[in-house]
Amino acid sequence: MSLIKFGIIVEIFLFVGVFLWVKKLNSKQSRQPSISKKTIKNLKF
Repeated sequence: MSLIKFGIIVEIFLFVGVFLWVKKLNSKQSRQPSISKKTIKNLKF
């Protein structure tokens, strides 16, 4: 039971980490005018 709880906590941390990483990537690319808004929309999940 404790192993399942540990797994759920790890999953949540991974999800939050990926979400923040994608947000960071999108904020970097929005500063570059060469990348279109359509490309940035496609990167968002």
